[in-house]
Amino acid sequence: MYAEDDPSHPVRPNEAQPNEAQPNENATPGLAPTAAPGLHPVELIVDGEQFVVTRRAGSTGTYDFAWTSHPASYGFTVGSNADWHPDRAELAEQIRSFLAEIDPKTGYLRE
Repeated sequence: MYAEDDPSHPVRPNEAQPNEAQPNENATPGLAPTAAPGLHPVELIVDGEQFVVTRRAGSTGTYDFAWTSHPASYGFTVGSNADWHPDRAELAEQIRSFLAEIDPKTGYLRE
C-alpha cells in the first residue's frame, strides 16, 4: 500500500494530481495560444542575413537576436537598464554591429 504523497504511488486515470494543469474546457482544438505581450517576434533581413528579434519576458530592455540564416543556433542579446523600445532601424543597427564582428572564415565572433 502506498502513502498518498508517495511519488511512486500509481495514478488512476482521471485522478487529479496536485499542481498539475487541468484541461481547459474552453480551449479551441487546433489553435495555438497567443504569444505573451511584448514577446512578438520581429523578422529582419540585414545585409542578406535573416534574424528574429524578440523582447525577453519580464524585461523591458532586453532583446534576443536569433540569427536564423546561420547554419548553427547562433545569435546575441542586447540588454539595457532603461525602458528601451527600439524601432526596426535600431534593431538593424544592432545586427550590423554584430555582423561586423563576425569572422567570415568561421562564421562566428572573432577571438
